[in-house]
Amino acid sequence: MKMKKLSNTGLPLSERGYGKLLSDLRKLWETGKANAQRAVTRQLLKTYWEIGGRIAEEKLTSNAGYEKAVMERLADDMRTDMTTLYRCVQFHETYKFVPESESLSWSHYRVLLTVKDSKERDFYTKEAERKHWTRDQLLKAVQGDSFGEGKKEGKSKKLPRPTGATYVFKAIVLEVVDGDTLVVDVDCGFEIKKKERIRLAGIDCPDIVTDEGKEAAEYVRNQLARVPFIMVRTTKVDINGRFLGHVFYSLDDTMDKDDIYTDGRYLNQELLDKGLARPYL
Repeated sequence: MKMKKLSNTGLPLSERGYGKLLSDLRKLWETGKANAQRAVTRQLLKTYWEIGGRIAEEKLTSNAGYEKAVMERLADDMRTDMTTLYRCVQFHETYKFVPESESLSWSHYRVLLTVKDSKERDFYTKEAERKHWTRDQLLKAVQGDSFGEGKKEGKSKKLPRPTGATYVFKAIVLEVVDGDTLVVDVDCGFEIKKKERIRLAGIDCPDIVTDEGKEAAEYVRNQLARVPFIMVRTTKVDINGRFLGHVFYSLDDTMDKDDIYTDGRYLNQELLDKGLARPYL
């Protein structure tokens, strides 16, 4: 096949000239795609941040489940999920301005939002940018506690044990989702029961897909399978629509529910003490 004449002189483009043309076009193509992706990422981050700010303006309260009801309706009408909306609010509350990053996407920031300590979060942000971590690499670093928070048994942080009788419920465990998340049937009184997801407050277990996460979940399953019920002290709803809670139980079947709450085993603290979770305050 005869080569089409492309040069100004009317002569066929040489192999060397064609190679340079191809190289230049590839660079332009890749640079353009990268710039477009960065622009899309920046706009998405700005959108999520603004959505979180707009929801925060309403100052929704979690009393009587009002906040959750509104978020459920918003998620349904916007054809998204409550988790995304809660994360948008947390994103706006965590960052005073929309983050400016050349390499971090929304999936990266979703991981960073799980890091409560600002110094620790800044550390992971800089490391992720410097080392060009993927979302999974960042998650592994956070779960591996690269910042230096000890997870060895005997060096765990002591959680303040809750007191007071408000928002304390008897519940039956229906499912152990992972080391720090339970599905329970809550006894609300007056023969009213409600199925809820409880996220253990103050701690964070490794992802269930990891060996460490499976170990934590197995420990919780084994312990709670031995008891007829647990006591739960709830606080607020987290970014995933789960109630944050402190869980108490007893292997002594002679203890009543009030004694279990005040003197029973404190599951949140046990997971820290055994190195199956890290503090998440």
